[in-house]
Amino acid sequence: MLILAVETSTPTGSVSLVEAFPEEGVPGAFRVVAETSQNLSETHSSRLMPSIDRLLREASTPVQAVQGIAVGLGPGSFTGLRIAVSTVKGLAFSLKVPVVGIPTLDALAHNLPFASPLVCPVLDARKKEVYAALFRGDGEGRLRRISEHWVLSPEDLCSRIPERVILLGTGVEPYAEIFRQKLGPRASFAPPDLSFPRASTVARLSLSVFQSGQTVDLMTFAPLYVRRSEAEIHRERKEAEGRPVLSGGGSVEEPGRGGAKVADAGRRGG
Repeated sequence: MLILAVETSTPTGSVSLVEAFPEEGVPGAFRVVAETSQNLSETHSSRLMPSIDRLLREASTPVQAVQGIAVGLGPGSFTGLRIAVSTVKGLAFSLKVPVVGIPTLDALAHNLPFASPLVCPVLDARKKEVYAALFRGDGEGRLRRISEHWVLSPEDLCSRIPERVILLGTGVEPYAEIFRQKLGPRASFAPPDLSFPRASTVARLSLSVFQSGQTVDLMTFAPLYVRRSEAEIHRERKEAEGRPVLSGGGSVEEPGRGGAKVADAGRRGG
């Protein structure tokens, strides 16, 4: 099975082409045919499809040969996640292939599949918060998530880590001093080259899901945001104030408060 994988939850976008070999006794056997990762100033909207086209071209593989698509679902950049999901939906509808979604924190944690302490992937969620979760390894290459996907302050995260832990991800460097102060010798830090989720890891984690047939519904599947969007927060605030709210998240100004006008609809932040 030839799987195209996409991961755009962080500024470092990654696409990969993976060939799975469901051999007897080795259900997770696979090889990475090609992979590319870019941390550039360009947005994912301008570089994702060109990256996919270039990857397939350099692998001498027509897009029609793709038999399944795996995508990092988040949490992460709202904009990056929306771009990935919309792109994957378009490709999947066109190619008539199944799709599997993998949580981004799970993919990031599996950069360290043989870790024996706790593994804590941390992504910068802005607003002085991080996305994080805790994983425990069995020492044989398997990790199990033992917490929910959180969005919380770095200090709160530290209070939930009771033992030795390896921290990795884009949320580690901005709050490294807090982690060192709060966790002390319990904390170890993965090297920077392991700080972003890779599309090939998303593909690897998708193999068993494809084999079980638990693919997503293309009409309804959506990113795993974890945090409420700015539009949702804006809507709740306006409802609490007793002001009419438009379906898109904007509000209608009352006459006498600057005239009757329609505010711009709120958008999910990236």
